[in-house]
Amino acid sequence: EQIQTQGFFQRFIEKQRENYQKALSGVLKRRGSILFLIVGLFVLASYVLVNLGYELFPSTDVGQMEIQVRMESGTPLRKSNETIAKMEELIRTETGSDLQQLISNIGIFYDLPAAYTPNSGTMDAFIGIQLKPEHEVSTPEYARRLRKKMTRAFPGIELSFNTGGLITAALNEGKPSPIDVQVKGNKLEVLRELAERIKDTISTISATRDVTILQRLDQPAKNIDIDRIKASELGVEPVDAIKNIVSALNSSTTYSKSFWIDERNGNHYYVGVTYPENQIDNEHVLENVTIASKTHDKPIPFRAFSKISETTNAVEINHHNLSRVFNVYANVEGEDIGSVSDKIQALLDDLELPKGYTVTFQGEVAVIKSSFGDLGLGLALAVIMAFLIITPLFRSFRLPLIIILVFPLGIIGVAFLMYVTSTYLSIQSIMGIIMMVGIAVSYGNILVDRINNLIKEGKDKTEAIINGAADRFRPVLMTASTTIFGLLPTAMALSKGSESNVPLAIAVIGGTFMAMILTLFIVPILYSYIAKSTNTATDEQITE
Repeated sequence: EQIQTQGFFQRFIEKQRENYQKALSGVLKRRGSILFLIVGLFVLASYVLVNLGYELFPSTDVGQMEIQVRMESGTPLRKSNETIAKMEELIRTETGSDLQQLISNIGIFYDLPAAYTPNSGTMDAFIGIQLKPEHEVSTPEYARRLRKKMTRAFPGIELSFNTGGLITAALNEGKPSPIDVQVKGNKLEVLRELAERIKDTISTISATRDVTILQRLDQPAKNIDIDRIKASELGVEPVDAIKNIVSALNSSTTYSKSFWIDERNGNHYYVGVTYPENQIDNEHVLENVTIASKTHDKPIPFRAFSKISETTNAVEINHHNLSRVFNVYANVEGEDIGSVSDKIQALLDDLELPKGYTVTFQGEVAVIKSSFGDLGLGLALAVIMAFLIITPLFRSFRLPLIIILVFPLGIIGVAFLMYVTSTYLSIQSIMGIIMMVGIAVSYGNILVDRINNLIKEGKDKTEAIINGAADRFRPVLMTASTTIFGLLPTAMALSKGSESNVPLAIAVIGGTFMAMILTLFIVPILYSYIAKSTNTATDEQITE
């Protein structure tokens, strides 16, 4: 049975090789028209490839979600805690049995830990959601459902949903959203006005979600004006007065590190004093804060040497290259990041900016432009290096040129398959194109080498082209088949989280398949035009 199977396979391949020889003979007689058609297909493929849409890295379902929550500025920690508790209950109800873990972080500790949280105050929080590995509903779908329900249930609260996980966060330079439009200037009020206009502009694009401004200028604050002369007369040091105010508003642990060690487990806990939060809401509480005096036996109340008034301040002031900045964030749903950023850029081009103020993309969009430029250079270097390596082997510039021209044939297949599968251009797909260059060049190499050897043996140019290409029909077919079938499981993304490698496999499969088909016909045509012939009459035979 094995011998019969091999015989059938051999007969099948031989039959296809004979059919290929006949087809090639016909193609060579119409080589001009065929070549013109291929050039047209390449131009069309290039247009499709450029307009596919692009992103930095393919989105994957990692089963993780982080929800950034921002309430009204000055929201007390107690009220923030109540709101987050209601949100957690809604999340548990929506995710059901798919939920594995839920963690919330509310407010900020005014010390070194503040550097490790995105929160800026008691009005900020983030909710981390971890789904079970076998969750039935996709993470982006949960994000869509929760966005709709939470926006309705908690009006006036800003929400931002990030489903990318740690990989996306790292590629996005830690930003909470892939779209980051940065306004740079000097005056905070002008920056805020520009940021509001940009936010309204971005919100007009249907694919944008969770459009928010990072910085705020409406944080309720107490302005304390200390009369230093009165304070000196009363024996009060301003630095001691400020420490007492900080203790009242936050905790004495900010400037005095006292801790208690639990003898049962050895853990230590910071111990500090502060005022109850409900008393801090009283507008007169700070006036009654007392400070020890060096000249009086009784503590001195704050109202005796200071004036306290209500005001608002910036929640935080961010800088980029020493310049003050405001950041407008937005998530993307239903479209690729590249297309959305292009739409935003087109709208921002019409935005009139005051002198000294600039608007630029940061985060993932900036990384995309930089990375694509580097990979484009890598692709060009791959083609050049392949040409330089082949040139001394053939001792000719013409023959390597034929081989290198196989690369555009693969681009036709890449563009077609990516378009059919709705795959965006990304780092992975560009890496696949670079890999495809090496594979496609190998096709042309084995064809040209065989044809060249037959001509050296004294064969007629046309005969050498047809017979040489037919001799290499099976090697080209086997090389392409092993590559395509080897990458099929990757392209199908059979396991969760494997979606990141799909664009690479799609690019290699599409490019390899089309390069295989077209190489078998286009390389002989190019050889008939470019390569020298020992028999000049053969060129006339080809055009007959």
